[in-house]
Amino acid sequence: MAIRKLSREDLNYGHVYTLPMEKFPPGEFFPGQERVKSAFDLALKTEKEGYNLYVSGPESVGRTVYALSRLREVSKGKKKPEDICCVNNFENPLRPRYLLLPAGLGRAFAQDIDRAIEALKEEVPKAFESKEYEEELARITKNREVRKEEVTQRLVEEAQKHGLGVVFTPAGIKLLPIVGRRVVPEEEIYSNPRLQEGYERALYEFEEKFRDFLREMRELDHEFSDQILELRGKVASYVVGKVFSRFDDKYGHYQGLKEHLERLKKELSRNVELFLSWHTSRGNLAFQRMLEKSLNAFRVNVLVDNSGLEGAPVVFDEVPTFQSLFGRVFYTVEMGVLYADHMSLSAGSLHRARGGYLILRANDLLKNPLLWDALKKVLMHKKVHMPLHPFEDTFLPVVGISPEPLPADFKVVLIGEPYLYYLLYNYDPEFGRLFKVKAEFDPVVDVGEELIASFPRILRKIVEEEGLKYLSADALSELFKYGVELSGSRKRFNAVFGHIVDVIREAHSLAEGERIEGKHIREAIKKRVFRSNLLEEKLRRWIEEGKLILKLEGEEVGQVNGLSVIELGDYSFGKATRITATVYAGDKGIINIEREVELSGPIHSKGVLILSGYLGRKYGGEVPLHLSCTLTFEQSYDEVEGDSASLAELLAILSAIASVPLKQHIAVTGSVDQLGNLQPVGGIKEKVEGFYKLCKMRGLKGVEGVIVPQRNQDNLLLDEEVLKSLELGEFHIYAVDDVDDAIEVVTGMRARAFHRLVKRRLLEFSKKVVKSGRKKSI
Repeated sequence: MAIRKLSREDLNYGHVYTLPMEKFPPGEFFPGQERVKSAFDLALKTEKEGYNLYVSGPESVGRTVYALSRLREVSKGKKKPEDICCVNNFENPLRPRYLLLPAGLGRAFAQDIDRAIEALKEEVPKAFESKEYEEELARITKNREVRKEEVTQRLVEEAQKHGLGVVFTPAGIKLLPIVGRRVVPEEEIYSNPRLQEGYERALYEFEEKFRDFLREMRELDHEFSDQILELRGKVASYVVGKVFSRFDDKYGHYQGLKEHLERLKKELSRNVELFLSWHTSRGNLAFQRMLEKSLNAFRVNVLVDNSGLEGAPVVFDEVPTFQSLFGRVFYTVEMGVLYADHMSLSAGSLHRARGGYLILRANDLLKNPLLWDALKKVLMHKKVHMPLHPFEDTFLPVVGISPEPLPADFKVVLIGEPYLYYLLYNYDPEFGRLFKVKAEFDPVVDVGEELIASFPRILRKIVEEEGLKYLSADALSELFKYGVELSGSRKRFNAVFGHIVDVIREAHSLAEGERIEGKHIREAIKKRVFRSNLLEEKLRRWIEEGKLILKLEGEEVGQVNGLSVIELGDYSFGKATRITATVYAGDKGIINIEREVELSGPIHSKGVLILSGYLGRKYGGEVPLHLSCTLTFEQSYDEVEGDSASLAELLAILSAIASVPLKQHIAVTGSVDQLGNLQPVGGIKEKVEGFYKLCKMRGLKGVEGVIVPQRNQDNLLLDEEVLKSLELGEFHIYAVDDVDDAIEVVTGMRARAFHRLVKRRLLEFSKKVVKSGRKKSI
């Protein structure tokens, strides 16, 4: 047996800094997160499929900061990815093509194409107004006229042989009869039947030859048109080739780019009329805007320009949507239909992250399950399709532009809660294949030299980024102590720096000088508690008013003050509750009243059943157990859960059996096993401080205290006020190892003597039951 009365020296915790914050250089550290570092090392060195990262941990533990820091550090040593340009697919304009060009070349290429188009606006009209073009056009025209005249002359001669004259009218060529040397008008023909008969006969005989002449004249017209088109094409090709000649050396050795330039020059030559129309429509802004839209077909849309990068891109999409991830199409309304071309496309995060890293918050991503499914398809098929929206084709009347898929080459880092990782791993069949590496942050790390040395440097970086006042040495000590307190163990530290930073912000508003002092930190923490402890104060008031019955003086048989914790989310506090037990001879065993009325949780019910095991082991070997016992939490109207009251319940039962009173100024907490050993429990700090506040409210007399398991000593991170009371001997904490230790504290008796009384009483119960049984049998 070992009963330790804990002193202040036993319960001191934290670290005392002797230098103010400005003496420490700022830094970004993540002490105690070796598991995370190892996971990142593996994922960043493995280029195989599926080695994406899921960064797990609570909010504000540094998941995003660490991920961005590591990825930016690694990305500097990686090659810049190509620029992504989108160009028109002249064979299928609804299926634009991508060009992947070396970083920085995309913007230069697009600017060169724009300059070339502007140059063509000037050079094409000049070429078609040049003396050479006019002369060649005149030669072709003259040649046509000469040949046409020859055909016409032959037509006239052949017609005259058949007695017909050729008359050219705006409606075409007419054949009329010749009488003498005069061409007879149509009115005179139909007034003379004989003349009409001869005319119709001549037409019939000459009809076939006449058609041959007409066919020959049409062929001359077609030949002329072809010659004009050929001339225009040669001129256009010459001008386009001249303008683009300087690009051959600059871009000719890029295979994909060379092919596009050849297609582009052909299309520009075919559409030279656009540049001629531009020249003739000067001053007509509306028409020029329409022409400019047509000229967009030849321009280059630079979706991603990586010229400004120092390595691989690191993209953090804070609000992922279909448009932010997969890009957007900017439609314009034409004739009631939404229209777009390749210049209407804008890049998404998946395009910008190509060749690098993409960071997403899992919770935001999964709010849209269709988006999550779309991202998985990208990772599985290694292709980015754009546009990609689940309802676009269903609800919008659009011209369905759909670029060719872009090869996907990036690593995804998902940031989320631990529970979300396990949900996805167990219920999403593709998740484990796509996210093979988990980097899990430990929210509670060991207190060591690394942490102590890096703590001020971490805080200085945060303070300087947020423009807060520097911290004094005392303030650093108080904040470190607060971090240890949040961890729940003097050997640990809560690495969720968001809580600590909130305290610094609030202390900043309280500090009037140049620095934040320790008193400002303590006041900020105190105010945080005050904003949340309304229910705690009301419960203490009800105890003070006697509405909640709680005895803190004297001794009582079968009654003990147990301790529980009430958790409100942002605040938790300890609450003292009377636990009472009554016993009598019988065979019902321990009746858990909470369980009978379904107010006992499964763990609490298990704890009560363990008490039966303890009684059987401790006394059943020597005394027949004929015991009926009722056990309850008095004035408890909510479900009771947990086994931290099992020691208090056992003491109440044993007190009732032995008829030995228990000290009411001693509260009890601890879990018991069937062998009588005390096991550690949660919320030990809140329980001790809660009972201390009650005793202080009633007036400390120097005898009040709490029994706690010895194994919980590291968890006793008590408030300075409680520690001072311990130092003055106003309040006491007894750390015990087993039930016998607790018995001696609450009864003042030796455990062996107490157990003899219990056995004696159990023997009396047994005799009564046996005697009662004999009477019934008679």
